[in-house]
Amino acid sequence: MHSRKLITSAGTVSLVTGALLVGMIAGPTAAAGSGHTDIDHLVGVGRFDTASSAIPTAAQPTATDRVDATAHAGRNAPKSVASAVATSNCDGCQGTATTFQVVYVDGSGPALADNTATAWSSCVSCGASSVSVQLVVVRRAQTITVNNRALALNVTCTGCSTSAAAIQFVIAGGNRRELSAQAHALIDQIQTELAASIAPAPQSNSRRLATPQLESLATQAADRLQNIIVSGTGAASVQRSIDLKLGG
Repeated sequence: MHSRKLITSAGTVSLVTGALLVGMIAGPTAAAGSGHTDIDHLVGVGRFDTASSAIPTAAQPTATDRVDATAHAGRNAPKSVASAVATSNCDGCQGTATTFQVVYVDGSGPALADNTATAWSSCVSCGASSVSVQLVVVRRAQTITVNNRALALNVTCTGCSTSAAAIQFVIAGGNRRELSAQAHALIDQIQTELAASIAPAPQSNSRRLATPQLESLATQAADRLQNIIVSGTGAASVQRSIDLKLGG
């Protein structure tokens, strides 16, 4: 998927196709695990990572990981990366990973926001599901390049259910309201519901929904997320991107 370059000003977002910005700059990482992480200030570093990772094993056939992190990125922190990865390679196993990252970009220089959801299965009657949601709030007029993509793969897989959904929101300008703890909780709930609905348990393969129905579920979830974000931040407009992939 091509990256998108957003030229922002107060209350407006215009979309321009752009080349992917590359380069890895060390910065703090929100470690995988259930819970919520708040980073009040992100200054003097070049990258903010938030990642969830669910990898079931024969000893623990069901693995779930959820991460919810928030940061204020200053002028020296131009890159934010959110990812959710679920991998299942043991028979009868199920992995589910969900990530929610909120980044308030307070600087005025160019910035990059990257959101990815990846699911991988290689086993019998197993499954993997990932949902990554990224919210980028741009405070000042600036250029931001955003990437949003999902990947789901079945490799040497029998009776598998593998899915990945990446949903990204970008808000430009507006007031300085931030999402409440209640809003975060609602968003986490919607993500968990979406991850379960787009990847039913492997034993339910016969009742698996068709691709148009799964796409509709992802869109409905994005609508619900957007309503919470708009209400919570007081944003006048939101730029949204959805990418859903199913393992084949």
